[in-house]
Amino acid sequence: MAQRVTAVAVSEGVERVAVATAAPWFPGFGELLLWENASHGGQGSDPVRLGVSRRTPGVAIRDLLFSPGGTALSASFGGTEEQHVGQVAHWTRLGARERWRRSISRPFYAGYGDFGGVRLAVSGDGATVAGCDQSSRSVVAWRAADGEQVADPAGIGGSEAIAVDADGSRLAFRLCRPYERAPEGAIAVLDLRDGALATHPTGLDWCAGLAFSPEGRSLAVVGAAESAAVAVLVDLDGGAPSTVALAELPGEARRQVVRPVWGAAGPRAAVRAGRTVTVWDLAVGAPLLAVSDLGRSTAWALSPEGRALVVASPERVRAHAV
Repeated sequence: MAQRVTAVAVSEGVERVAVATAAPWFPGFGELLLWENASHGGQGSDPVRLGVSRRTPGVAIRDLLFSPGGTALSASFGGTEEQHVGQVAHWTRLGARERWRRSISRPFYAGYGDFGGVRLAVSGDGATVAGCDQSSRSVVAWRAADGEQVADPAGIGGSEAIAVDADGSRLAFRLCRPYERAPEGAIAVLDLRDGALATHPTGLDWCAGLAFSPEGRSLAVVGAAESAAVAVLVDLDGGAPSTVALAELPGEARRQVVRPVWGAAGPRAAVRAGRTVTVWDLAVGAPLLAVSDLGRSTAWALSPEGRALVVASPERVRAHAV
């Protein structure tokens, strides 16, 4: 088995980049590497290995995400059909050992979805970390400082897509009732302060990713409708949603998970089709950048402001300006 890149994260301005790899010859069966000042002349520091608790074969880091400013890092671990593992770990001092690790995956019923595919989100103030796991339909939020759980609604998460607003008071995720599809592609917005749950129809067959606007009044939803990638901008104050078609998707790409970002440049997302990843302006449906010839062991991530796409492969890590 060759070395694989399983996840990559990038901070604002490409100041920090984290890359997770998996291979049977590594201690703990994988590495987590951190580059500082990655944007400075394309050189950056020598990579630092972050301390990761030893894990069993087949369990790998599936997602990585920096907190705002790149001061902390969260990672999710996923398992296999034989090992139903879903965990989230958090580092508050980069270069040190994990601050905390929590379990999330409790399979809803045998044979449903992926195993331990936990997708992460962090609030704009960095105080709240959240995850959604399709195999268990778990939607969970923790305090970043100590890992204390602050939300765990009943199993109603319909995909791995999740978002947290700027102050950590609301979670957004695809709604799913047990054994039912989300009505009209509904997105749920959960208020963590009082437990209120609001739903917003999108018309999507699949929700791939979500992002709150900086002021929290709108929500960007990326997904698939029939054979096309579609973006829906939802007015959380009750206005009519805006729907923009992006591009046709091959069958194998219609259930992907992406992480949109919404900064000063507006809502953007990197969407895969075949071996090409395209960065889209979700407000107008315009392609901004396309990176082709990606291998199977490649991971990519948009910077939080949406102005850089970092692509990591076993051979190299490269940032592309958007």
